[in-house]
Amino acid sequence: MSILEFPQRGSQGMSWQERFDLAQSEPEVIEVARDYLASLDPFEVAQLPEWCKPRKLFDASDIASYAFDLAREHTRQSEAAPGVHRMAALFVHANIRLSEILASSNDDQGGARESA
Repeated sequence: MSILEFPQRGSQGMSWQERFDLAQSEPEVIEVARDYLASLDPFEVAQLPEWCKPRKLFDASDIASYAFDLAREHTRQSEAAPGVHRMAALFVHANIRLSEILASSNDDQGGARESA
């Protein structure tokens, strides 16, 4: 199984990646991210470097910052904690989903301005 596959399941029997894909707004993506972090095993969290430990997530910039920190740790150390690889892939995916949502929202607003 590659690290881009997410075997852990969230609520409703879907993978975390599927839950991010179904999110239609920034608050929905934040909710899925918070649910994921809350589901982590305390032992796994204890193995993470301090700057990769779960943190409070309020908006898209928090997701982007956390995705960056996880991805940086993933590329920095080939021997990084196993959870870092999975979490980096998942939060990068969440960040991409947020970009899609926010781009669509900006397109909708821009289109409305042009027609006015």
